[in-house]
Amino acid sequence: MEEFKVSKEELHKMFENKELLDTSKGWYYKDQEVQIIAIHNVETKYVQDMMNADFYKIKPAN
Repeated sequence: MEEFKVSKEELHKMFENKELLDTSKGWYYKDQEVQIIAIHNVETKYVQDMMNADFYKIKPAN
């Protein structure tokens, strides 16, 4: 699996449609553990809420 970028709305839909699963062992996409990384358009020192981003990167956990 290659990493890819999604908007906040797409990420929410992926969870709603159960494409992305939040389990006690981590996040899973297509039966593979993934990391979800917030992508901010401002410098980190100006970010008010680290989890509130316009885009997110989904990449394999390994």
